[in-house]
Amino acid sequence: MTDHAPASDDALLTAALQELDLPRHLLDDLAAEPNHTGELLMGFADDLKRGGHADRARHLLAAVRDHLPTSEDRQYASVELARLLRESEDAEDTAEAERITSDLLRPGHLGEGPAQLLGEDLQELERWDEALRCHNVAARRLLAASPEDLADEDDLTLAPIVSRLLARMNLGLERDAHDDVALAVAQRQVEGLTDFPGDEGGDWEDEGPDGEVETFYSREAFDEARTRGLLTGEDVERGADAYYRAAERTLRERAREHPEVRRSVVLHGVKEIVEFAELSGQDPADGDTDLDWVDLELSADDPRLRAWPPGRNEPCWCASGRKYKKCCGSPSNR
Repeated sequence: MTDHAPASDDALLTAALQELDLPRHLLDDLAAEPNHTGELLMGFADDLKRGGHADRARHLLAAVRDHLPTSEDRQYASVELARLLRESEDAEDTAEAERITSDLLRPGHLGEGPAQLLGEDLQELERWDEALRCHNVAARRLLAASPEDLADEDDLTLAPIVSRLLARMNLGLERDAHDDVALAVAQRQVEGLTDFPGDEGGDWEDEGPDGEVETFYSREAFDEARTRGLLTGEDVERGADAYYRAAERTLRERAREHPEVRRSVVLHGVKEIVEFAELSGQDPADGDTDLDWVDLELSADDPRLRAWPPGRNEPCWCASGRKYKKCCGSPSNR
């Protein structure tokens, strides 16, 4: 009898995925972005769910949970799988969701990113004790820092202590110094919803350090922009999702460098940029052309203009149709 070495996680995952009949474009993305395997597969699982294929989504999430090599990716998949199972009316599915959740909540087991997502799910269920446990894990590094040291952090980085604040308030706990930081963040976010760029009058695009606008091609325009050479680069070649993930990382980095700056994004098409470039004698592939178009052509009430970052339960700025926390705003997109 011949002994066989145990199959690797990669081999097991490959075998599991072969049974799921995944589309060619996803397989190509997986080959091009091996470091984003978990993110790509979970994004496709979400697409399956929204397309009415919940059973296929469950099988895919189970494969990710069982076979991805990193603990964090397996935990992300477990959180998503538990969420999907809770939406079922079947008692066995509900029980399985609770088993998965209990396993994730084992002391010392949960990573910071998955803890943030699980905490938000439990928060929506008003399971505040469990939600607070998750938020404390997600905010672990923030809580280890003094409140004064958090003054220069951007709002997205501070999101875990804002969620922690809400849980603590619902549990009637006494406010601590980190709650004060979270309250300041929440106040800024509320003001950002009501104090949109341009509300003070004048030319909002020229607000300088008080506001900046970043431009990106819309999903509808992405393929045409890439074909015409208006979008280039490694992330662009990997597809629209990779393009927006990279854009989100750039936005986060700029927010960390200048947390005082209000930021907005605008998604545009090809036609308006090409026509503007022809009229102004500029190159439509030059990034400065997009910014000049914003400067001269966009009004403060243009519906394409979106404040960044959106709330975690609001639609993602990239127009994927997913919530921000499950799309570009996911903790896994670092």
